[in-house]
Amino acid sequence: MNKQVRIFIVIVCIALLFLFLFLILTRPFSVSITRFEHSPLSALAVLESKEATQVTLIIQGKNQNDLTVSFAGYDTYHEIPILALYPESKNEVEIQLVTEEGRRYQKTVNIKTGALPGNFPEIASERLLPGLIAEGFTFLHLGHYDAEGNYRALPCAVDSYGTVRWYYQSDIGHVMKMTEQGTLLIQEGDSLVEMDLMGRKIRTLPPLMYGLHHDVAIMENGNLLALSTAPSSFEDGVVELHGETGEYLQGWDFREILAKDRPPQPRNLEPADWLHLNGIDYDSRDDSFIVSGRDQSAVVKVDRQSGDLRWILGNHEHWDESYHPYLLQPEGIPFAWQWGQHAPMVHPDYPGRVLLYDNGNERSYTDPLDPTENYSRAVEFEIDEKAMTVRQVWEYGTKNGSSTFTPFIGDANYLENGNRLICFGGITKNLEGEAVELFDFANNSLNDMKISAKVIEVTPDNPAKEVLIFSFNDPDPRSYAGYRVYQAERYPLYHSFLLK
Repeated sequence: MNKQVRIFIVIVCIALLFLFLFLILTRPFSVSITRFEHSPLSALAVLESKEATQVTLIIQGKNQNDLTVSFAGYDTYHEIPILALYPESKNEVEIQLVTEEGRRYQKTVNIKTGALPGNFPEIASERLLPGLIAEGFTFLHLGHYDAEGNYRALPCAVDSYGTVRWYYQSDIGHVMKMTEQGTLLIQEGDSLVEMDLMGRKIRTLPPLMYGLHHDVAIMENGNLLALSTAPSSFEDGVVELHGETGEYLQGWDFREILAKDRPPQPRNLEPADWLHLNGIDYDSRDDSFIVSGRDQSAVVKVDRQSGDLRWILGNHEHWDESYHPYLLQPEGIPFAWQWGQHAPMVHPDYPGRVLLYDNGNERSYTDPLDPTENYSRAVEFEIDEKAMTVRQVWEYGTKNGSSTFTPFIGDANYLENGNRLICFGGITKNLEGEAVELFDFANNSLNDMKISAKVIEVTPDNPAKEVLIFSFNDPDPRSYAGYRVYQAERYPLYHSFLLK
């Protein structure tokens, strides 16, 4: 190589170096993407710019349902969560930046995701009244049973087309609840863990001394009301925990509030399980909480300050005379008591209204309904606490009959647009497709059953109109493999980040 060629090559290399440095120094912003093991459909974008900018993301949808979210504040450094990616896809995400002077920059990044784990179901979606679907994503406490009955949790969130847009790759207990900060409160063992939607743990509260199960209510001051167990008993305690530290503040032993010797209905294979608390909600309007005692078919209200019983919602059989003043008296037609219920929720706007999931187990102490003749439903009651009366003002599910009979689990929620989200989470049938109960008491065992689920959004009309239906089924009719949904909630993914 002669001298002139070497000089030419050196000049070209210097020119390319200067061009590279020019591009680096003059480009408006840089982007780096980080992925997370436990939340494969999420990512973190770190954006650095020379000028202070505000960020907007546009996550391209596959059904003309782009997700656009703008983040508050101007800065030269941003950590931006990218959520709602599609599985097994090359996701296109447009990042837009705008300066305070109005200059605009944008860049498109592509994020490739893998397939869902093999035991996720094919979720069937029916968008019956698309214009009436409440906003947000449906968070599902989904789980899979294999043919031998082994269970695996599949916590996830789906869009209104039934497409999984978020999932968490780790086992969790009963609790999966979104906080006002847009984080999730989940259960790991006997501890509550707060994590963000990228699966990063923010804090772990100390384990509860007597265990944690089923549900937690978040109070307005940030404290937590958690279902636990009274000392030397079984799933019949409530504790209040400090919201930041998890410190025990006070507790309620329901053996001191209700009658432990009242016969349970529905019964349980565990003899000590006389009450089986399975749901709690807090009402700041009068500083009270309501709990569901499945095995007593009773929802009760308790004053948080005094611990006094305020009322009992449930059938009037077998209560000692001392409890009669607390029994709500039914008024109006139609009216039917709930049995084996779950998930009570106080109405956010109308004091005295309570929505709950009525599983309907047996519906009698003395003349139980056969599962093939039974039904489950969501039901709303209106309670006049001064008169101690109760009216049934709305329900959905009775007309489905045994097709959605769920002798265990289930959920019902008020949605922000007035609709209700109902989780028929544990539909149990034999391999011939007939509804069955949970327990074989003669053999002290669970019945063989194929479990499936439906999550249905309906309007508050009487009768309610079906808006959106998700179905979770195992396709093999010869196998006992199946799916359940412990609870279903409608949440926004970008709860605390979205600009108002």
